[in-house]
Amino acid sequence: ARDLKRFLCIVALFLAPVLLFVALFAGAVYASGEWHTEEEIAAKVAAGEPAFLGLAYRDNTRYYKHLVANALGADLLVLGTSRSMQFHSEFFTTDSFYNAGGGAGYVNEFQYFLEQLDEDKLPSTLIMVLDQNFFNGAWVGTGSMPEFFDYNHYEFSMRSALPQAIRDWAQGKFTLRAAYGSHPDVYGMAAVGRGSGYNADGSYNYGTLLDHPETGTDVGFHDTFDRILKGIDRFEYGEYVHEPSTYTIESLLAWCNDHDIEVVLIVPPYAPSVYERMAESGNYGYFDWIMPILTELCEPYGYEVYDFSYMPDTLDEEYVDGYHGSDRVYARLALHLAAESETLAGLIDTEYLNAALAPSSSPLRLAQ
Repeated sequence: ARDLKRFLCIVALFLAPVLLFVALFAGAVYASGEWHTEEEIAAKVAAGEPAFLGLAYRDNTRYYKHLVANALGADLLVLGTSRSMQFHSEFFTTDSFYNAGGGAGYVNEFQYFLEQLDEDKLPSTLIMVLDQNFFNGAWVGTGSMPEFFDYNHYEFSMRSALPQAIRDWAQGKFTLRAAYGSHPDVYGMAAVGRGSGYNADGSYNYGTLLDHPETGTDVGFHDTFDRILKGIDRFEYGEYVHEPSTYTIESLLAWCNDHDIEVVLIVPPYAPSVYERMAESGNYGYFDWIMPILTELCEPYGYEVYDFSYMPDTLDEEYVDGYHGSDRVYARLALHLAAESETLAGLIDTEYLNAALAPSSSPLRLAQ
């Protein structure tokens, strides 16, 4: 009995630091608010309360964006992939705005998203951002497009979050001090650790990555250029537009017209050097067909379409990576729309945008 007791004491002494270590990180995950549900945050946003959401250990973006969009029923709605998330409420004059960027990952998900909104929550004006690769048959074929509306909802799991949190800490992605710090209205380890997440208006904040681009995964666009060289991961080669995608958009625009929604279609920007590299390669002939086809599809309804694939008035350093523009890029894009779009002209706050982009102003950083 004495030997057993001695053995158990030794085991306890050995395990104590391990348990303390594990408890420290479990506490950090809990303190960060990573465990909060999307329903909780959506309810805060709908009530007009501040809420900044940046989950690190599960991705329920589409689910969350749909919850908020259906709660708010914004008059002006943005819908697209992550390449639409830099439209901020400050860009517009209306108080009824929401950026549902991330709510659609494939071209057929736009209509799914809208169809599942309550009838009285549909927008009166819709900015749809259509990524070029939506029209690329080689990419579409690898994307496993969903056949129905099903935004998987992943529950929080401390069992899976804990080892990931320890790895992230070891890689310098957050500090325990930040995780345990006081951060009211901020939810999730990415939000408290890196300042990255969704603002209450649905737009995305890249956090510390904007100030320290050297920590990104596409420094100098080396990753994007490698994709172009290999023709992979949204940069697959293609000569002609994928016809099924055009049929999907044709159906989508007819649906919007039936529901009295004014639509502005936008083809989003690449970093200038990235677009130039793609053009020089000669492997993206399908780009030339996108605008003529979209223009023809929009004509019966008087909808507008704009191609911002190449924006030479922006700088490479204003892009987060090869195909995600920063706030400044989309601020310039919005100014172009103010000058060219009849649908959006009165909705865009040109005074704010010009002031934010003025040479004497500090770098554009929109508040959480």
